[in-house]
Amino acid sequence: MISREDASSRITAYVYGNIVALATVVSLTSVDAERGASFRYVLATSVTTFLAHTFAESMGRRARSDEPLTWSVIRAELRDSLPVLTSGVVPAVVFGLACVTGLPGVVPQVAVLVYLIVRLGLIGPIVARIRGEKSSTRTVVAGIGLAAIAVAVAVAKAVLGG
Repeated sequence: MISREDASSRITAYVYGNIVALATVVSLTSVDAERGASFRYVLATSVTTFLAHTFAESMGRRARSDEPLTWSVIRAELRDSLPVLTSGVVPAVVFGLACVTGLPGVVPQVAVLVYLIVRLGLIGPIVARIRGEKSSTRTVVAGIGLAAIAVAVAVAKAVLGG
C-alpha cells in the first residue's frame, strides 16, 4: 500500500494528465486524426507534460523538504508523475491505430473523448478508495462534477490557446 502523500501526488498527476490530454484532443480535428497528426500531438504533449510535471514536482519536493534531490527522489517523482504520461498513452494508441487502419477521424476522436471523460468521472470513487471509504452516490456525483469541470477547462484551453 502506498502512502497517502504518494497517492495524493498520483491523483494530482492523474487529474492533470487527463485534463491536458482532453484539452489537446478537443483542439484537434478529424482530419488531424486521419493524417496521424493527432497521434503525434497527443503523444508529444503527454511526454513533455510528464517531464515538466516531474521537474516541477521535484522542485516542489525540494522546497518542502531538507532532503537533497537524489536519484531516489527523482525516481519517486517519476513514478508519482506517471499518470500524466499514461493519460495520453491510450489516446495516442487509438489515434495511431485509427490512422494506420484508415478509420474516419471522427471515430477515434469520439472514442478518445469518451475514454478521457470517463477516466475523469472515476476520480471520485478512486479518491474514496484511497481514503479507505466505500464509493457512494456522493463520490460518483463528485467524479461527474469533476469531469464536467475538466471538460470546461479543456474547452477553454482549446478556445483561448488552441
